[in-house]
Amino acid sequence: MQRKNTSGSMKSRMVFYGLIITLIMLDAFLISNPNLLGKLGFIIYKYSHLRTFPMALLTVSIVVGVIILITEGLVLIAKRQAPRKRIHGLFIGIFVLLIGVLVKTELDFQSWSYNHTGHKLRYGAFLLPVILILVVLQGYIRVIRHKPVSTEGISKP
Repeated sequence: MQRKNTSGSMKSRMVFYGLIITLIMLDAFLISNPNLLGKLGFIIYKYSHLRTFPMALLTVSIVVGVIILITEGLVLIAKRQAPRKRIHGLFIGIFVLLIGVLVKTELDFQSWSYNHTGHKLRYGAFLLPVILILVVLQGYIRVIRHKPVSTEGISKP
């Protein structure tokens, strides 16, 4: 059995993760640079993990890294002949959960206290769930495109 050439797939995945790294850096910059009310809110609510660019970068990277690990784990499980309906259900469940996070972010930033924190913080807060949704969708597309190996001609012992 010949092995399929996956260099094109690997190249596109590297481009995708390069885009994700760029978006992570942009998100950390936006979150760490709010206006004066946003900075005051960071002090009052003790958001020390978002005050500076390096801390915001670390926080955003950890969140995105966890989602990447979960997504890659699900893709690996799907390629090892796991029940496809369960994997599809897990991906759809994670996707719906992240859409809920995006909606909650929108609702939170309509309140008075968050509404006046500045556009940078607001866009940064919206960008994080979008990055997570992109990572999950990319993994789900990889699962959908993967064709299970046929076991018709193989005899079982």
